[in-house]
Amino acid sequence: MHGFNSHSSEGTPPPRTFLQQEKLVPVVSKLKEAYLAWQAALPHVAKMHRQTIAARIDTAFLDALESAFSASYLPPAQKLTALTRSIARLDVAKFLLLVGWEARTITNAQHMRISKLLIEASKMLVGWKTYLEKKTPAR
Repeated sequence: MHGFNSHSSEGTPPPRTFLQQEKLVPVVSKLKEAYLAWQAALPHVAKMHRQTIAARIDTAFLDALESAFSASYLPPAQKLTALTRSIARLDVAKFLLLVGWEARTITNAQHMRISKLLIEASKMLVGWKTYLEKKTPAR
């Protein structure tokens, strides 16, 4: 008998959740893609770095992803706050990723792949925020 593997290509796929059925806004999809690239790199990070800089990168990534996801369904005034937080946390993730790369915790190829996705996501977040600021009248 085979062990349980939730990501197995054999058998039936897991049931789709409400969130999987809904289409994510493009920037959330891009951030999710970047986070999954980070998660693919994480097992290759030396153990001595996993509980330090790698953990901080992970937290910043998750905060950015969570805030962007929240912004996708919040009212306009709250969207701006969530987007500002997402941008700030993404900037922290990019900076820490750079520091991690300089400390040789990830390879050049991993850094390039993840950074490319983060730069694209940053542009998308800033564009979304700028659009909302122009659309939303100042108080």
